[in-house]
Amino acid sequence: MKNNNKFRGSGIKNCLMKNRKSSINTLASKLLLLALFCFTQSLSIAQVANSSPYSRYGIGDLSGRGFAQGFAMGGTNIALQNDSTPIFFINSGNPASYSNIRLTTAELGQKFDRIKLQSSGAEKIINNASLAYLSLAFPIKKWWGASIGLIPYSSVGYKVSDHQEINNIGGVDFLYEGYGGVNQVYFGNGFKPLFGLPQQFLNSKRFNRLKEEKRFAKNNQILRRKKSLQSLALGLNASYMFGNIDNVRRSVFPFNSSAFNARAGTITRIGDFNFDYGAQYSYGIDSIRGRNLKEKVKLLFGATFSTQTNMNAKIDSLSYTYFINSLGYEVGKDTIQNIQGVKGEIQLPLSYGFGLAIKKGDKWLIAGDFAAQYWSTYKAFNKTQDLKNSLRVSLGTQYVPNSKANGKGNYLKRIYYRAGLRYSQTMLELKNTSLTEYGFSFGLGLPVGRSFLLQNFSLVNIGIEIGNRGTLSNGLIKEQFLRATIGFTINDRWFVKSKFD
Repeated sequence: MKNNNKFRGSGIKNCLMKNRKSSINTLASKLLLLALFCFTQSLSIAQVANSSPYSRYGIGDLSGRGFAQGFAMGGTNIALQNDSTPIFFINSGNPASYSNIRLTTAELGQKFDRIKLQSSGAEKIINNASLAYLSLAFPIKKWWGASIGLIPYSSVGYKVSDHQEINNIGGVDFLYEGYGGVNQVYFGNGFKPLFGLPQQFLNSKRFNRLKEEKRFAKNNQILRRKKSLQSLALGLNASYMFGNIDNVRRSVFPFNSSAFNARAGTITRIGDFNFDYGAQYSYGIDSIRGRNLKEKVKLLFGATFSTQTNMNAKIDSLSYTYFINSLGYEVGKDTIQNIQGVKGEIQLPLSYGFGLAIKKGDKWLIAGDFAAQYWSTYKAFNKTQDLKNSLRVSLGTQYVPNSKANGKGNYLKRIYYRAGLRYSQTMLELKNTSLTEYGFSFGLGLPVGRSFLLQNFSLVNIGIEIGNRGTLSNGLIKEQFLRATIGFTINDRWFVKSKFD
């Protein structure tokens, strides 16, 4: 019987080890397939996609660092962090959150935009799809976690025209076109510098002395304070920024056969490192005025900061005159300027943000963010663009009836329901008019299978945002947009040896 039990225990061990390897292989294959899909989709569309005529300014339309969960909650992410139970998510918006990762977590996302452009005399609808994010996070120690990923930083995609009548010349069409953008590959770390304070106190002489004096209330008070302090987390993202931005300006004389058209184009190539920092702190409330709460309330605080950064860049500039032949092809005539590989810097501005979240038990989460960036200091090759400082205010909520519900008919209770609002004062002020942006978002987090034995959990996140940017006043363009993000969150336990008695 002893041998049979040994054999049976060995069989269970082998089975679990096979399941563990199978689980890891399954996660890896899912991750690879989804990554290939998102990557090929973004490549196939990147060359033809238009995002907004306003993306011609600065470094383009900023993508933000939030993933699908925060996107559906109005873009909030500064204070959001994981609890001790799955499902875990990655919050690259605040690197301090990596310290709470307990399982290896993979996140992938695809975004879809439908933008309706309106001017005083025309309308146009643009559809666009691209990679939203690709990220992996994993725990290193109980107090230390890390993440690596690929996230778009900005996108440029516009094609606008302006017709003017000029004395002694006639009608001139000024055509502006641009495409490209900047991506970032990041590696981040989050850690808790005060982790272990409660255990140190339990092993201290002071604890034993208070225990001998039967001052248990004092011991508990100190222990609660130590537990609170050890929740402080700090983090850092180191990102390599890279990408090309093409800008072209044409002057076309459609009714003057004696004048040659002109084309001036620049290609800006960016490649350098950027750093952003974060901090988080959580405080749990079990009772109010001596009365125990049915569900624990947790207050979450967050802050982010990024210094002003001078990033290395190169620019190619080519200007020439041309005419259109009888077959409709462009034929160059004279080269006005041809300069290649001019080195310079793009000065990204300082930014900061603060966040607050309130969580009640495992059901309710309410979060709010405030963030600002000093775009008035932006320079590209020592030239300013008269940009303004920007700010963003957002508010979001999440509700899950019962994330641990089991059995048939309980699936709706396990769904994460999300909604949010946001308002932005953008960096643009055109024709003495400040451009603002606002949006309303909502979404779902749909659990897909789970295994508590192997600690394998998955979630499909769907987020939709409806909003406006710009105005029809003063001859400007108004954008009405519908943005959707679908993301995949996969949790699994890696790098841990199974233990058996």
